[in-house]
Amino acid sequence: MNQQPYRLFRLLACFCLLASPVWADDEDEETDRALRRTLTTGTTRAFVKGSRLRMYWEMEGPAVMFNARWKRGPLDDRDYSYHTAELEREKTPPRIPGSSSPWHEVTVFDLTSWRGYSQRVREQLVPKEPGQGVYIQLMDGERVLLRDSKGRVQSHPLRDKPVEANILRRYNAHELAVQIARFVESDLTSRYPEQTCFLGVYLSASFAPRFILFDFSRRACVVLHGPLEMGREGGTIPFSSELTILTTLLMESHVFALLKNPVSTVGRLLNTVAQSFARLATPRLPSFDTSAPALTETGGMDLVEWETYLDKVTGTKRDLGSISLLIDGENFFPLFRRRMEEAEESVYLRVCIFDNDDVAVGIADLLKRISGEVKVRVLADRLSTQTAARALPTTLPEGFTPPKSMPKYMRRDSRVKVRAFLNPWLSSDHVKVFLIDRRFAYLGGMNIGREYRYEWHDMMVELEGPIVSALERDFRRAWAHASVLGDLAYAGSAASGPLRPEPRWRDVGRNYIELRRLYTQTGALQIRKAVLEGIRRARHFVFLENPYLYENAVAAALVEARRRGVDVRVVLPLGTDNPGGNSSNFVTANYLIENDVRVYIYPGMTHVKALIIDGWACLGSANFNHLSLRLNQEVNVATSDAATVEKLRCELFEVDFDKSHELREPIPVGWTDHVVEELMNWF
Repeated sequence: MNQQPYRLFRLLACFCLLASPVWADDEDEETDRALRRTLTTGTTRAFVKGSRLRMYWEMEGPAVMFNARWKRGPLDDRDYSYHTAELEREKTPPRIPGSSSPWHEVTVFDLTSWRGYSQRVREQLVPKEPGQGVYIQLMDGERVLLRDSKGRVQSHPLRDKPVEANILRRYNAHELAVQIARFVESDLTSRYPEQTCFLGVYLSASFAPRFILFDFSRRACVVLHGPLEMGREGGTIPFSSELTILTTLLMESHVFALLKNPVSTVGRLLNTVAQSFARLATPRLPSFDTSAPALTETGGMDLVEWETYLDKVTGTKRDLGSISLLIDGENFFPLFRRRMEEAEESVYLRVCIFDNDDVAVGIADLLKRISGEVKVRVLADRLSTQTAARALPTTLPEGFTPPKSMPKYMRRDSRVKVRAFLNPWLSSDHVKVFLIDRRFAYLGGMNIGREYRYEWHDMMVELEGPIVSALERDFRRAWAHASVLGDLAYAGSAASGPLRPEPRWRDVGRNYIELRRLYTQTGALQIRKAVLEGIRRARHFVFLENPYLYENAVAAALVEARRRGVDVRVVLPLGTDNPGGNSSNFVTANYLIENDVRVYIYPGMTHVKALIIDGWACLGSANFNHLSLRLNQEVNVATSDAATVEKLRCELFEVDFDKSHELREPIPVGWTDHVVEELMNWF
């Protein structure tokens, strides 16, 4: 998603917090070492009140206390809820609560006891048949649990998974915590009938201590992140990073961009004004007094007529190629790394966010290493990349120090070339297209960073065939536009002829399918036109999955399709990564289910951007919001190939329907949620 508007709000707040302390001084380092020692002694005491926790360590000298708090959501009472919270040290800790205090003491397990429970949980998670197993996400990576020929559960890093292993289930962190809670609830409450809260600890050689709290009275699982020492030099948030972002916003994005790109910068300004007026003219969501009709049994829309319509209205052509789905980070990133390691000529990355966490640094190190042998170019959105660096995940390895500037880090001691999209008028290059040797192209929702690798549900596709050359031509134009010559260089690149597929990668006998590139560009809203008209033409079903369903025109079209008897289903995340996102999605979800659209809440964050309408599929980088459909630079790929559409339906949508919670009644929302929803329609 384009994060700039939201991050700019946070940026203003950061200026008020420039002296905030982090875990970087000698006293805290000594405290961390002492905490690790006391974790094995059973002297930890914890207390909970509502959605707050206090943890005390009885050590030599003054007591050490950390506190944490988390926020419950409107769906938390429907099943076990999952939260994460950061432990913060209390410099002047209050006394340990007494028996008459509203704080209730938590039963704390020592390492030996908790490891015993962990082993029993493994036994419950893994199927009984030898050779079958499950994939799980942990705080420090991912593992596969398998049952061997003797019936014992074995744990393997994903990269060492036996070839013959049959993985039957995938658990993200949210699902894993809920499964553990369900398993231990009956056992713990029977052994400790007077207790409802329990705390276990997880230690790793590479990560700070993590704790998991089970509050059975409130049906909550809370992962508590221990003290972090990965931060900022001198123990404060550096002013230089905030100043860099402000300089980017004021000088580079507007002054420098206007000097080198006068035509496109003015064009984006005019487009922003025009789309803002168009947004004001958008009608409100329609309401209906009668229920939706029963589902129709008719066939889908005429796909031949539909593709002809797209030829004329969008002005796009159909390319030949093959497409393979890569769902989630464990399927995309290892393959992507291998393709880069095998590259013979070129590796080109066009990405919205090139983060500075451990996963991104690992990709950067690989690019630096291969840049001596192949041509490596990275085009990243400037403001998105800079602001992403301000929001480090709490799952980073202990002691990891992120680079202050990823472009400088990639250029240092390498031949990697890096350029930036400069964000005039807060527009964003939201495209994620990665190209290797003009043979492979990767397109979808994933940026380069830890959350896409380990934490979020997301999808990329691998493309081969002539479509790859077409996407590389797009890259070369964008690369030229990001140069010092700007608009002039872009005009020169645009005037060049189409790239031919690399002869060595031609596969004449291959059974390619027709694929269509769709764009959001300044003055060309191809994705918006295709999505809205496709939903209006739907006759059988519409399946949609997206984290940011803020565009009322899309929501209205979905309801109108349902009132024609179309089976309409929408998958939304339980929680989004930006302020106001949950409120907007929840208000929209209520509107949809009130009009008989089936809404599924995915357990955790789904960053997938996919749509199926009858026999047509559309997926890529575009969200269903104002920014992606009207203002950003976006690219999607679409097809009416029956096998591809069926594969997407079975491997993505049907799986996610099964994993998600289907809403049967409205989500509790207040007037503030409706206000926020109106505001989010501009993003």
